[in-house]
Amino acid sequence: MRFLCLHGQGTSSDVLKTQLASLRNHLDQRARHEYDFVDGAVLWPPARGIREVFGDEVESFSYFDEGADSIRAAVVDLAANVEAQGPFDGVIGFSQGAVLAATLILAQQTHGSSLGLRRNASPSAPPDPPFRCAVFLCGGLPFDWAALERGTVELIRPFSSSSSSSGGSSSGARPAECPPVMDLPVVNCWADHDDDYPGMGPPLSQLCASDKNRPVVHTVGHAVPAEGKELMALVEAVQATLDDVGN
Repeated sequence: MRFLCLHGQGTSSDVLKTQLASLRNHLDQRARHEYDFVDGAVLWPPARGIREVFGDEVESFSYFDEGADSIRAAVVDLAANVEAQGPFDGVIGFSQGAVLAATLILAQQTHGSSLGLRRNASPSAPPDPPFRCAVFLCGGLPFDWAALERGTVELIRPFSSSSSSSGGSSSGARPAECPPVMDLPVVNCWADHDDDYPGMGPPLSQLCASDKNRPVVHTVGHAVPAEGKELMALVEAVQATLDDVGN
């Protein structure tokens, strides 16, 4: 299967490759997969701990800044990448990368024609989803596409969530009404205690169809499990999701 991989804010594709190394190693033992990594277009200060691991000269990026125009452009760019380089079977997003992917998925469900991702032969049919499955790692809440087109920043929140985080890019955001639900197989993996971005994970998980959502909770903070039982729980959830979509 082919995956599009999106990194966190203040990191890079090289960082994400390191974060996903253990997961990929286990998945590839069963079937070979292809992973396409895409860097953000905005230079950004390195996230906490990145310089200590990757050195002072490390390049780090963000997919968008806090403005509506920047976020909207990132979603449009991602849609264009999927259209030009796809199809992709799945998306793996860490932190801000998960936010961006979830925003595109929900925007495509509700405003597909404006994003140019219609591969369905019938113009009257629902737009094809950009991905067949998704893996969200420490993901925050997605942005409301209609609000972005109006030039404002609003988060899509589940009804049961009064507040959350969007990965450091939600300043001025307010909840959207009648939230849509992502209707595709999803793995949501987050830490029970995320000191960097408290509250990441559960609200995004609540925006996924409950019968297609596999939550995985770990203890390694704002990171990806890389060993032991927590890694294997993530591997098993991802592999089961791949089985669901026909791998």
